[in-house]
Amino acid sequence: MMARLQSPFQTVDIAQPQCGLGEVPALKDFSHLSLPCRDMEEAVLFYCAVLGGQLIAETPLFSLVRVQGVDIGLGSVGVTFMADGAEYPHQAFFCGPEQMTEWRDWLAGFGVPTSPFWTRAGVEALMFFRDPSGNVWELYCEEGFKSADTLPRGPARGHGTSLDIDALRYNSWKMPAAK
Repeated sequence: MMARLQSPFQTVDIAQPQCGLGEVPALKDFSHLSLPCRDMEEAVLFYCAVLGGQLIAETPLFSLVRVQGVDIGLGSVGVTFMADGAEYPHQAFFCGPEQMTEWRDWLAGFGVPTSPFWTRAGVEALMFFRDPSGNVWELYCEEGFKSADTLPRGPARGHGTSLDIDALRYNSWKMPAAK
């Protein structure tokens, strides 16, 4: 069986591996992703106030926030944090061309460092940032970003060539003063 894989890089035809058990069972839908956090209260505040999420459930060891329809579980016990220099795993949201700059400025208002905008092929634009616990997030604009063809270029695994992933780590951030 051939499957058509859509990716931000290119569309390719791939053969579905055969395992001898027949058809792959169906999955209903995506449920959630879980991320480690160094401090539950801080993580919930960041995902709700900075990323616009909504707190769905909260226990002493686990909280669930919903950001743009994605449920993000946050845990502070029995977790593993990303090693220095690691870009993977990371999570990504699609973003419009105008929103890329808006997000960079929004995150800066909270004291959250962001990477410079960069591209792979001169059409798309990407930007990385981290949550307070060091989890890497990517904002990905498929097309329409002004001057994308002049942005620094990097391969699929972009850090080390177009950005310093460890420069995005920080120990503190702030809530901006209310207007």
